[in-house]
Amino acid sequence: MKLITFQTKEALCVLQKTGILRADVSKIDVKKYGVPYEYIVTCMKKKIKQGKNEHYPLWAWAKCGACIGPRKRKNFEGRKQDLVKITFEKPDNEVLLSDYMAYSFILSGHIVPNTKTEYKKFLQQNTLLLDALKGFVRQDKSGKGAAKLFPKIKKTWARIFNLKSTVHQACVWNIKMSEVKKIEKLSDGRYLYGTMNAKRMDGTRPDWKKRYLDFL
Repeated sequence: MKLITFQTKEALCVLQKTGILRADVSKIDVKKYGVPYEYIVTCMKKKIKQGKNEHYPLWAWAKCGACIGPRKRKNFEGRKQDLVKITFEKPDNEVLLSDYMAYSFILSGHIVPNTKTEYKKFLQQNTLLLDALKGFVRQDKSGKGAAKLFPKIKKTWARIFNLKSTVHQACVWNIKMSEVKKIEKLSDGRYLYGTMNAKRMDGTRPDWKKRYLDFL
């Protein structure tokens, strides 16, 4: 399977020097990424055998519409980037694919719906708990109602692996230098790279939940 990942130049140096790149635990704020991130890690451990010192996944892209990875986008955020784009191939059984649009639901602590009606009903029944649910999965605040409801919500999260939309993200335990097909340095400050969530000229960002519902 051909994949694309966007990494720092420091990560590229590690890959080129050692022949393998793994997630650097010291650079991961697990609390910041919260419950959804840990959910992906748990699923990874169940599907793909881990090697030594492989505790967290490397993230990559498998499909972004007609492309593998996201195209560069105008930089309306003003932040600088100095990245490298690495195209590599990985055996299918060493990749965990998930639906990027569906993943946006779990980042908010919501159910991943099978139908528009199911999601509408969820919102109507839990209007007063939506902020608490978002805080609960991000581990910055919570409420008894959110904690009580969460186990039922989490049961729907496996639906992110159904790949219904046109944007698929990938997780792997490592990238070997022997798997790399192309390396591109990206340093043009006019653009953002490696993101599907870039800010538009008017300051808004894509509503991935709304777009995902169009596939149901």
